[in-house]
Amino acid sequence: MSDQRGNRDAGEGRDRMDGPAGAGSGGADPNDPFAGYVFDEDFVRGATTTEGSARARMLARKWANEPPQHTPWRADGPSRPPRRRRWRTVLVTVAVLALVAFAAAPDRVFGWFGTSNTAAGDDPMVQPSVGGVATSVPSAGDRRGVDPDRPTRKNPFAGSPAVNYADNEAGLTLPEVKTVPGYSAAEVTEALDLTRRLLIAGNLDRDVLAGERPAGYLALLDPADGQVARIEDALRTNRWEPDNPVSWVTRFDPKEIEQVGRVVKVNGITSYDVDGEGTLTVHADYSFVYPVAKAGSGADATVTRSVVRRVLETKVYRGPRYQATVRGRIAVGQVGFDAANSSCTRLDGFVRPEFPDDDSTMPSGSPKTVDPYDRSKPIEDGVPGECQRVSRV
Repeated sequence: MSDQRGNRDAGEGRDRMDGPAGAGSGGADPNDPFAGYVFDEDFVRGATTTEGSARARMLARKWANEPPQHTPWRADGPSRPPRRRRWRTVLVTVAVLALVAFAAAPDRVFGWFGTSNTAAGDDPMVQPSVGGVATSVPSAGDRRGVDPDRPTRKNPFAGSPAVNYADNEAGLTLPEVKTVPGYSAAEVTEALDLTRRLLIAGNLDRDVLAGERPAGYLALLDPADGQVARIEDALRTNRWEPDNPVSWVTRFDPKEIEQVGRVVKVNGITSYDVDGEGTLTVHADYSFVYPVAKAGSGADATVTRSVVRRVLETKVYRGPRYQATVRGRIAVGQVGFDAANSSCTRLDGFVRPEFPDDDSTMPSGSPKTVDPYDRSKPIEDGVPGECQRVSRV
């Protein structure tokens, strides 16, 4: 037989007495009544009765004659007499009185125990007691509050939308360059770059802002365009008419105005196209925010701002219809400007900021108020002497 069958047979006939006497392993005694059984785990589990352990039988015989007595557990000891509630009331009362006494005079309570309170100078964590009764809020005296929206030398753009504008040249962003009819991508790139340099030279150059001649601006213009001669004549006369220098460049009178800081806030857009005559035209529309103070003023001087919005159109002409623009130069096609917070009575070649503490008064008949930071509208053409109020600077 196979091993599997043999194992199965051993489990099935464990209590059978098959075969002749003495056929078991090792030879079984024919007089042994348990010779035919196999005392394995299955036999034990199948037993119908069980026998107690030796200790259980011994205790049973002992308790038959001497029943066990109850032995109390630790928690079963004699109960304690209940505490009298009046003592609890007395202790609570004493504790409350002690706390009240300590709050009223802590030094005296410490003195009962032969000690004294720690002085504030000995322990930095202990603060000296405060005497007296506060009857009112302390007066500010002659202290002047600082308006967070008031421009200062340290924060010249406080209270202005320009605080979120880009600084200086970083605000002059250029569009993506693409080829347009009649002009290559390289020519478009050069026209955009020249226009940007023209804006920098006329509105961010610190020497020009301080009233100097805009040499860099003039050097970028195509001499064949005729603008150079007009600008030179306007700068020499420094008058509002017939040509106003502020139409092209931003300048302040250095005898009266000084710039605050080295940052001018800039916001605007540049685009380009080909006009109806096939000429490459670049359009620039930017606002420049200038923080200024009176010349020679100290650290606490009043600071104000002037906002100059400038619209500039430049062109790159092509022959044969027009004389071609010189490479490396740009022609100015159209200019426009609006100077907010600039005197409308002192008309010359400078931007003339007015300060809150000035005695100047607004001329009569000027009810219109404009927001110099509103770029949703085009620049309006005005006439000299026509003033408008600005809602903010």
